[in-house]
Amino acid sequence: MFRDHLSFLKVKALCGRIEGFIQGLPAPYHLVAPKLARAASTETRSPARAPSFSVCWCAIAQAPEVVNAVTGKLDNELPSLLCKQAMFARWIYLTKQLLPLPQGNGVGRPLVQDPEKLLYAEAKQLSTSYQMAKQCLVTAFEKAQLGTWVKKPIEQDQFLCEIHEASPQVLFA
Repeated sequence: MFRDHLSFLKVKALCGRIEGFIQGLPAPYHLVAPKLARAASTETRSPARAPSFSVCWCAIAQAPEVVNAVTGKLDNELPSLLCKQAMFARWIYLTKQLLPLPQGNGVGRPLVQDPEKLLYAEAKQLSTSYQMAKQCLVTAFEKAQLGTWVKKPIEQDQFLCEIHEASPQVLFA
């Protein structure tokens, strides 16, 4: 129980410390302090080794996915619906469905030229409102003296989509 109460206090403290410093979030982003209550259970938790799998539920899936925690893939070696690769494939599909942006000469051009040729990191940079919101959060952490944002290795997002020409039934199964 102490552990649950301590986690509650940490989350509450973080929200309280940052709310006075986070400014300029673009719509639709805003700070949402989680509504937490103390755990009613007095049952003690016995730490054990983490399982080698995780279970993910997704509204568009017919059944939960059991993901190998080491490889990040399903038992049949297919990528999970929640992995970056699958989400990137859905983004590419949806980007291709968008109507062309009208130009001055009346001819339209796609919102993104050749989305299949973009790296995942490049596609993320195209979301200017997300990037602005992330920068607001990083700045708020610095102003509140809560430390610097820990960055993952740049190579982690330097990949092309490997799921090509998949049907919507597969992408949004």
